[in-house]
This record gives sequence, structure tokens and C-alpha cells, in this order.
Amino acid sequence: MRPTLDDAAWSSRWRTRSTLEKSLLCLGLLLVAATTTSLVVAGLVGVCTVGLAALARVPAGVWLRAMLGPAVFVGIGAVTIAVTLGPGDLWSLGPIGVDGGSASRAVLVAARALAATSAMVLLAATTPMVDLLAGLRRARVPEVAVDIAAVTYRMIFALLDVASAIRASQAGRLGYASGRAARRSVGQLCAAVLVAAWDKARRLEDGLAGRGGVAAVPLVPARSVSTPFVLAAGGLVLGLAGLSLRAGLA
Repeated sequence: MRPTLDDAAWSSRWRTRSTLEKSLLCLGLLLVAATTTSLVVAGLVGVCTVGLAALARVPAGVWLRAMLGPAVFVGIGAVTIAVTLGPGDLWSLGPIGVDGGSASRAVLVAARALAATSAMVLLAATTPMVDLLAGLRRARVPEVAVDIAAVTYRMIFALLDVASAIRASQAGRLGYASGRAARRSVGQLCAAVLVAAWDKARRLEDGLAGRGGVAAVPLVPARSVSTPFVLAAGGLVLGLAGLSLRAGLA
């Protein structure tokens, strides 16, 4: 069992592209989204990432599900920025309210956060985790950090398999036939997954240690970098950065 986003990465049209190419594009878009003070530029970054995801043939359903969780989190954060103590000219309720300034700040922060998140989702939806780990090792990221990321990645699959098997067994015994039975089954499922996680983590750590850690695992062969793709990506990022700078100076 694999996460849907990882499935999308394996079947993506950009699957065979160099990790360096996609990283330069997505990290560049992330940097523009995180630093811009223009709502228009943040929106353009979001539109570009959605268009690029469509170009890479990322399924729309996968994209929307991947963005849903971060969007809820960003929305809650935006509300806390918009609501201030004291009466507001847009909305008031007792001691709190929303004025034009706080609402504008909340919208800008939310737009920047969603645009930056979409850039990272684009990278995740077009680059399998094994390629990202190999890219981190080539970039000389400390082995400890890569080791932790690799173990966490493998543990996700192990726990999903355990949870799926236990839930299927419970459903076969009508463990979710009623609300009370469902609550009991969910509690038992969580307990079983916790025990399995402890056991599998220990065995996975022993296995990696026996092979000398992640550094001993062969790297995925590096793919050649496409100059036209890099130039197009650089032009897009620089164009958006120029618009952001111009908007900031205006």
C-alpha cells in the first residue's frame, strides 16, 4: 500500500526528469511565494503550479486531496490574523472584530502560504521519495538527516499495511456495524498499530544498521539535466520574482 501522492509521482509525466530540474523550479516558486508582498504575484504562483501540475499529468483528485489539509490549516491561521481585539469596521462581535487592515494581511498570508504549499506539492507529486532521498545524498545533506527521512518513509508503508490488514479483518467480523462497535474497533486498531510500529521500527533500524545505514543503499542513477527545461523554469521564476520586486517598490 502506497500513499496516493507517491503513486501520482511514479506515474507522472515528469517522472523521468532530473530531480535537480524539478527542485530548481519548485524551490524557486516557493521562494517567490514566501517573499512576495503582492497578492497578485502569490496568485500567479498558485496558478502556475496548478498549470504545471496539469502539464505533468497529476490527477486533479490527488492534487485537491493533497492541498485540502494544508488549506484547512492555513484557513484557521488566516482567521486568527484577521480577528483582532476591539471593534472592526468590517465585522464586530463583542470585544473582537475584523478591520480592513487585518483582513488584507490575512488574505495575503493565506495566499502566500497556499502558493508555497502548492509548489511543494508539485515537487512531491512529480518526484518519488526514492529520487528525493538520492538527491539529498548527492547534495551532501548530512547522512543522519537522510537516514531519518528514509526510515520515516519506510515506516509509513509498514504502518499503512498493518492498519489496512487489521481494519479489513475487523470489517469482516462486523466490527463497524454500529457506532459503539466502530469506536471499540478504532481503539483496538490504534493499540495494535502502536505495538506494530514499535516492533517494525526496531526491526527496520536493525536491518538498516546491518547494511551500514542508508549510505550503503545504492543510489538511484542520476538523470541528465534538460537545458531547455532549466531555462524555461528559470525564466518563469525570474519573471515572477521581477513582478514581485516591482510590486514591492510601487
